[in-house]
Amino acid sequence: MKRDWNNCYLQTGEHMVRRANLDNLTKGARPALHAAAPNWDVLKGLTERAINAIFDARRKTNTLATRFATGYNAAFWLARAALEASGYRLAGSEGHRTMVFQCLAHTLEWDDDRWRRLDDLHRLRNRFDYGDIIDVPEGQVEAIVADAQALLDDVLPAFPRAKPQKQ
Repeated sequence: MKRDWNNCYLQTGEHMVRRANLDNLTKGARPALHAAAPNWDVLKGLTERAINAIFDARRKTNTLATRFATGYNAAFWLARAALEASGYRLAGSEGHRTMVFQCLAHTLEWDDDRWRRLDDLHRLRNRFDYGDIIDVPEGQVEAIVADAQALLDDVLPAFPRAKPQKQ
């Protein structure tokens, strides 16, 4: 990794992380993020777990609920891997799952419409997990699987050290 402190960017391979925006989230009495060196073994594990979850989410023999949950988990793990590979970790504050998706704008330079779709699916996941809704539509399952795959497709080239040994 190469740091360009004048421009507040972190370069990882061909990818640039917008550090100034992420650094702002480490400030205050209740920061959303903490600066932390990446643990590449943990990140390889998260990435491998996400790859397996995407595979399970695509398996039509699984129920829609299982496919949605595993697709959502894959997206969360990959967004977390991008954040941690960038040198930050979640502070564990309220709303941390939303925060990890919002940070995709800075870690992977995702446009607002891309990370907001994951944020919307996070709200659906909460409604599903906490009993507000009973069924997840197949379209939502397909959306979360596609978004998780897109995250994987962006995380691996941006942070090649997060790639699991066996893939």
